[in-house]
Amino acid sequence: MKTYFPYQLKYVGILFVLVAVVLSCIGNVDDFMRGYLGAREDTELNTVLNEGAENLDEHLNYTPYFSQEEKDLYLHWSLFLSICGFVLYLFSKEKREDEFYQQIRAKCLTQALLFTWLFTGFIYWVKPEYELEGFYILQLHLIFYTILYYRSKYIKYAVV
Repeated sequence: MKTYFPYQLKYVGILFVLVAVVLSCIGNVDDFMRGYLGAREDTELNTVLNEGAENLDEHLNYTPYFSQEEKDLYLHWSLFLSICGFVLYLFSKEKREDEFYQQIRAKCLTQALLFTWLFTGFIYWVKPEYELEGFYILQLHLIFYTILYYRSKYIKYAVV
């Protein structure tokens, strides 16, 4: 398995992933607030509150920060930057690139593919109404690959 990017792009990839995490948090701030306040998806008050009526005004006055179009824009950019960042990080050369790293990459790629589809199948089996989009499955695959590569490189083989 060949790598195509220079070593320095690993850092650009890490930066892209961190920016993607921040954009994802910004895009989902309304969902965080709904969960924190106990409101439903459609911003109605969850009527099964055991706290009483003193916090009722806080729940009813909740207005979302972003429209659905703005939220989708943040989430799409987050997904795009995340995938680009993982690709840059994972397919950049090491300081000392040799056949050993290529072997680790190939092994981790096949293991990540297996774990991704097992995890996706498990999600569909446990919760069949939940639909994962293709890009989220790809992102999950890249996350598994990153974890397995890091584990193989630094923990299992103790490469410095």
